[in-house]
Amino acid sequence: MPSDPNDIQITVSAPSDAIIEAQRELVALDARAEERAERAVPVNTRRAYEFELACFASWCARHGVRPVPVEPRVLRGYLEELAERGRDEADLPKGRPRGPLGYSSLMRALAAICRGQQKSGHPSPWKHEIIEGARDTFARDLGTAPKKQKRSLEAVGEELLFRVCDQISNDDVRGVRDRAMLLVGWSGGGRRRSEITAARVEDFVEVSEGIRWSIPRSKADQTGKGLVVLMKLSNDERYCPVRALRRWLDVSKIKSGPVFRGVDMTTGEVAAVGLAPEGVSLRIKHYVKLLGLDPSDFGGHSLRSGFVTTAHKLGEKEADTMASTGHASVKQYRSYIRREGLEDAAGPGLLNKALAHRGEGKKI
Repeated sequence: MPSDPNDIQITVSAPSDAIIEAQRELVALDARAEERAERAVPVNTRRAYEFELACFASWCARHGVRPVPVEPRVLRGYLEELAERGRDEADLPKGRPRGPLGYSSLMRALAAICRGQQKSGHPSPWKHEIIEGARDTFARDLGTAPKKQKRSLEAVGEELLFRVCDQISNDDVRGVRDRAMLLVGWSGGGRRRSEITAARVEDFVEVSEGIRWSIPRSKADQTGKGLVVLMKLSNDERYCPVRALRRWLDVSKIKSGPVFRGVDMTTGEVAAVGLAPEGVSLRIKHYVKLLGLDPSDFGGHSLRSGFVTTAHKLGEKEADTMASTGHASVKQYRSYIRREGLEDAAGPGLLNKALAHRGEGKKI
């Protein structure tokens, strides 16, 4: 006769010490993974998101609605208020209101809130039909034409790269730095200003052909694969990135750490810390102004666009140029060409080809 189910007893043993320890390890692993994910977000982006979330939490508290999980209609109302009136002073952690927000600022606020929802374990409202409709409406009503693009420092055509270098004095410490900074930034594949100022002595290695530059991470390289570019000796020492970099390191006595640093205008003393990215833009603006050009037309990105457009004019293969610049998107790469009114595309020897095109190269 079967036993009565009510007579059956199940004994649940207490978790063993090994299981408890394994669970603790899982919690620790999760915490470290979360910390790593946070570090992967650029510092400026993280600060912007924290600001947006603080503003939104304050707004929700004032209106008596919950910030998490957010109701799509509540979120749409918040965005609408930002578009019509801007932020309320009561919601700002610091500073003063600046009026209605434009499309890009609205999308930044929305992105921050959506990421905050996901981190709290709730679905992102980004693709909810109400929010998608709001995004489309804002795009139609508030979308604006792209900002004016900076002019290129080309080595052919107007030869602005060479003309800028001709304005740089070799008789003072800052001039030595600027020549190296601009030539390395241009010849190293048209580097972004952030990549130039992040360069460290340890990233450069002397090789038989010149100098190899290892770029550990860039704006478009969020996975940290890195990029290695070769800068060759140029046929005209006035525009040689290899010689310019060697001279700067010799004059500055920099042995390790950031390569491009601030220089005291009076004493010529070299700072211990790296130059801010904006410093690259300011020096370019300074030299183009000496040429009688409008400095507002130029900036740090002029080096990158100048490298691409020069490569195109010299007939370089698109794939070769993209390998040097690190562009992952053909569409983004070709946008430089379209802006210059050109139609199609470089490698480490591009500056030599530009010098040959100029017809003034001095053989090594």
